[in-house]
Amino acid sequence: MTNILLSLLLTAAPAAALEFDSPARGNAAFAAELRPAPVLEVTRMPLERLQAERLASSRRFVLDGTAFSARVSFDAEWNVWFELGAEAPGATAGSWREDALDGGVTYEYAGGALSIRAEAGLILISDGKGGSLETSTAELFDLLYAGSSRVKFADLVEYAVVRNSDPVSRAEGTVTLRIGSDGLYYYSLTPDALVAGQPRWLLAINGVLYGLKYAPPDLIFVSKEIEMKAEFPAERAFRP
Repeated sequence: MTNILLSLLLTAAPAAALEFDSPARGNAAFAAELRPAPVLEVTRMPLERLQAERLASSRRFVLDGTAFSARVSFDAEWNVWFELGAEAPGATAGSWREDALDGGVTYEYAGGALSIRAEAGLILISDGKGGSLETSTAELFDLLYAGSSRVKFADLVEYAVVRNSDPVSRAEGTVTLRIGSDGLYYYSLTPDALVAGQPRWLLAINGVLYGLKYAPPDLIFVSKEIEMKAEFPAERAFRP
């Protein structure tokens, strides 16, 4: 089962690659140090397709005759949330921070209620009528990664591209998710509002910046040659 690591300033980057993103921060100070160079388009992905992939990569199951789907989402501080909802017209999904599941939560729907709790790395879901199943945050990350479009920079770093709806504010954004050389998942969240007018840079490889820009109906990935003059902060990682 794949372990998950949240890196605030992403670690374990490939040789000659530098990653410097962090929650709720842009790249303004860094950009000020760059010499002028054109921003070039690498590729673009339709937002409609990415949203369809987001829904399709959920864990789907049936309990007590009702179909449900479960997935992970991310808030503005990159905290992981567990979302679960009935797949029925008008049904509203429930959202809980991952650490809230330790004490147990309840999701109510038209036909009853599901009990949800985390135990020994698993998420246990029961309908109270003898039906139950297990999933995990690791499984939901695996499904998300496997079911999402990919973008690869400089033939070195590959990201799965995932649309995200903040479970607190409902602000839309994009998660870029990769597997490090250590086998852990690394990700960052970019709100649409942050990149509606200019790119947000995700990483630098061999003197080239790579980032993304929100330009409906597409998400555009871009590059820009740089002269590395700025100093970067020390990397910091957090393991949940």
